[in-house]
Amino acid sequence: MEAAITDQTTAILWPVSDIPGVASLEEVSEIAHRHDLDVIVDAAAALPPVSNLRRFIDLGADAVIFSGGKAIRGPQSTGIVAGRADLIESIALQHQDMDVYPQTWSLRGKYLESGLLPGPPHHGIGRGFKVGKEEIIGLMVALERYLARDHEAEFAAWLARVNAMANALDGIPGVSPEVFIDPRRPIPVLRLNLDEAVVGKSAYDIVNELAEGEPPVLLSEGFAFRGLVGVNPMGLQEHEDAIVVERLQAVLGA
Repeated sequence: MEAAITDQTTAILWPVSDIPGVASLEEVSEIAHRHDLDVIVDAAAALPPVSNLRRFIDLGADAVIFSGGKAIRGPQSTGIVAGRADLIESIALQHQDMDVYPQTWSLRGKYLESGLLPGPPHHGIGRGFKVGKEEIIGLMVALERYLARDHEAEFAAWLARVNAMANALDGIPGVSPEVFIDPRRPIPVLRLNLDEAVVGKSAYDIVNELAEGEPPVLLSEGFAFRGLVGVNPMGLQEHEDAIVVERLQAVLGA
């Protein structure tokens, strides 16, 4: 990575990932800062744990991007950028409206009269991706609610539900249920290891059949290439567990 840095390099993007061999954030930050580069962390899906809201900054990141949807459960079109104040300021300036005049811009003293900018930044690159004021308020409320939730109780409820689903699916020929917990993202996921020769269908077949059936059920398919599908409880309402189990039993021939 360090050998790839040139005078054209602006920043280094570090994705929160479970891919083997990815350098740690601490190591990436040390290299980047030695070359006067900023580190941007793609933490869109890095919640939970709630501690990640601050942990990446503590490990050397300069800016961290979180999805406003997913675990926070805010508007899906929103996001949070946390980090160094001057980077956040730069991002905000890139969202300015073109209908701002130098003589009346509320920030003219800070940016124009001081000489920091030659004029209002009309239509910055972020303007086309602006978030509505209603969505911003929705995200702020969702973040407050996320921080106030009992995360230990929520984890325990998820774990109980996936254990119950695993028990209900145990014994189906060619299917080995297991509950998997990634320590870096503590969401218990029900994984179904498939003997495709016994089941008579591939993991991809099962994913498609469930998605296209009635009611549609969308599974975690990231490991389908290994003959494995997953059930993530995060988005399930309590009454929906039985629906998922019933559809899986039908598709798996139970």
